[in-house]
Amino acid sequence: MFGFGKKEDDPKKAIEKADKTLNSGLTGMFTKAFVGQDNMNKINASLDMAKNYTDTSNLSQTGMGATAEVLSIADTGALINFNPVVKMRLNVTPMYGPAFQVDAETAVSKIAIPRVGDKINIKYNPANTSQVLVI
Repeated sequence: MFGFGKKEDDPKKAIEKADKTLNSGLTGMFTKAFVGQDNMNKINASLDMAKNYTDTSNLSQTGMGATAEVLSIADTGALINFNPVVKMRLNVTPMYGPAFQVDAETAVSKIAIPRVGDKINIKYNPANTSQVLVI
């Protein structure tokens, strides 16, 4: 009736709606008052992470395939579906064009965490090589 319980099918729109709801208007004011600034910062960091993953999600269909060597890997302390989120420095060898290095932050399986020197498969946006999806 008033839009309550209405599901949003597009994840990007759902995240934008949540961000707007939590950070503006009367609801935003009450949220900040009840949860405190430290927790609001954590909530906003989680929303930013979700926005980042929805931006790269279409790379699985439209991205160019390549192999990458893991140059460095560090745990961020975050979890997605109980899998660790890691920050990796990758040396990417595309099928076409010169090799390049890129930093990628992604969730990995806790039973198959890449190590330095491992070769992994990725997809990347040729127009913006900073957008990488580990597959």
